[in-house]
Amino acid sequence: MELSLVIPAYNEEKRIMHTLEMVMPFMDKHFSHYEVLVIDDGSRDKTVSIVQNFGHPHLHIASLQRNMGKGMALKQGMLLAKGKYIFFMDADLPYPLESINEALAVFYTKKADLVIGARDLYEAKSEVPYPALRKITSASFSLFINTVLHLNIPDTQCGFKGFTRSAVQVIFPQLTIQGFGFDFEMLFLARKYEYHIERIPVNLRHSGDSKVHIVKDSIKMVQDALHVRMNDWNGVYSKLKEVSHEG
Repeated sequence: MELSLVIPAYNEEKRIMHTLEMVMPFMDKHFSHYEVLVIDDGSRDKTVSIVQNFGHPHLHIASLQRNMGKGMALKQGMLLAKGKYIFFMDADLPYPLESINEALAVFYTKKADLVIGARDLYEAKSEVPYPALRKITSASFSLFINTVLHLNIPDTQCGFKGFTRSAVQVIFPQLTIQGFGFDFEMLFLARKYEYHIERIPVNLRHSGDSKVHIVKDSIKMVQDALHVRMNDWNGVYSKLKEVSHEG
């Protein structure tokens, strides 16, 4: 299978139908051998039944028994995925689906192990002004994360990332963080195992009903970053003797 797209979903009954109506025709148009995996994070609404009733042969759903957080939902989905290249994106489709094609081109030409979205690269060439508070908050958070974890990646939290299957099989079994901090934990492990990471500009489409709470989630992500550093110091991440790089 060439491609897998993993979409985590928690109580998404209001928009999951629209999401699938956008995703499935796009995937049909561009790919023959693919799968879309919706990972239900213990939803209490009609998310599961809507996906099940959509009725597309390349669409599948798996459910966590209870709500465990986006990180754990993605961990399960990425490990279930069968594609040579495995992507994830949020259910509100905050980035253009065309970014998948752009990322695949980078995988093919640069033999990357990870291709990740970079909102900062898009902002640099955009004529649309970004709010000053957002810039300051993002810059401060990025400085802290990169100081603690030495990632050298300005935008760790972009919700569009792609991996080779071999990279998924090494990184995702070791993830420990359940919430939003899973992004920089997976990037920390990618750096630890010296994977080739490429960044591409992506245009964030602002969502009016985002589930991210800037203050509360920022505090939790700071705690998660320290948790990742302590995990490494304490030998929680078992470094493999050999790491396969498919590229």
